[in-house]
Amino acid sequence: MFEILIIIFCLFVNALLAGAETALIAVSKPTLRELVKQGDLKAKQLLALRENPERTLSIIQVGITFVGAFAAAIGGAGAEEFISPWLIQKFRINEFVAEIISLIIVVVPLTYISVVIGELVPKTLALRRPLFIASLAAPWLQKISLLISPLITLFEWSTKKILNSFPQKHVHEEAFPENSTVELNVLSAPNRQYVFNLLKIEKTRVKEILVTWSQVVFVEDTQTQEQIENTIITSAHTRLPVLKKDKVIGILNAKEFLAFQKTGETNWQSLLRPAYTIDVNMPILSALRLMQEKRIHMAIVYENNEKKGIVTMEAIFEEIVGDIYDEDDDGTLNRILSSISFKGKHIKRKY
Repeated sequence: MFEILIIIFCLFVNALLAGAETALIAVSKPTLRELVKQGDLKAKQLLALRENPERTLSIIQVGITFVGAFAAAIGGAGAEEFISPWLIQKFRINEFVAEIISLIIVVVPLTYISVVIGELVPKTLALRRPLFIASLAAPWLQKISLLISPLITLFEWSTKKILNSFPQKHVHEEAFPENSTVELNVLSAPNRQYVFNLLKIEKTRVKEILVTWSQVVFVEDTQTQEQIENTIITSAHTRLPVLKKDKVIGILNAKEFLAFQKTGETNWQSLLRPAYTIDVNMPILSALRLMQEKRIHMAIVYENNEKKGIVTMEAIFEEIVGDIYDEDDDGTLNRILSSISFKGKHIKRKY
């Protein structure tokens, strides 16, 4: 009975160490660094263990090897002391055969239990909840390290010496994605939503976020400066497409136009910037890269040479972070306009 209790204890310790080994591998360093910044002491212990993998694995392997050997020795002794004499007495077989059979009777079920209970179950649980399991194991691993420090140091040194004989290629861990679930768990709800939006944005097309042409505020090259100024003020847009006989010939920056008004010049068409076109089915990430490359905030969207609308950098950003509001979205400008000569006109939708 005493031998059985010792074997159960050894299996329990083996399970803890196996789970700790898997959990420490599964939990990511970026996650631990973020928790350390938040003042998590256990995360600090875990990060110290992760930063020195040779020593950490030495602690775990020494423990697993020791309890495995101890359980096998106890099991073998029990088989020789109790089962072998019983077989000789019961079946009248010679001592050598009895010892072989008794060892099989002990080793087979012990191996099965050791693999399932001592390895597979704890490792699977550790993969499901790596941070929790690793946090439980960290204090005990550090205590074990202190108790058998000389032995651990020897194993650590030997491991590094052998590894140094192999060609090394240094790759930053950040070059590869870490366990996504673990990364998201340490993010706040809004930040998690940003990540989900970024994943979703890869499949989003320009046609899903464009402002349809019927909603676009534009000016024509034949309009007077006063008419254009009125359009700028009532629309509250920073950029307006400029048309010539239904063809977009450029983009007018409202701030530049209003400043130009102060000079007394009349050739406002000289302010026009190129109007870049984008296909309606272009992925919005490709559209964003194009707009960054061309240093523009607005592009005209076409489908089969027909104007479909416009797309702005702000609209693309809103797909990631949600609605972006301007100061004038509160209606202040509408209230000002309603009290002067623009009475009856209203600020149009922002884009």
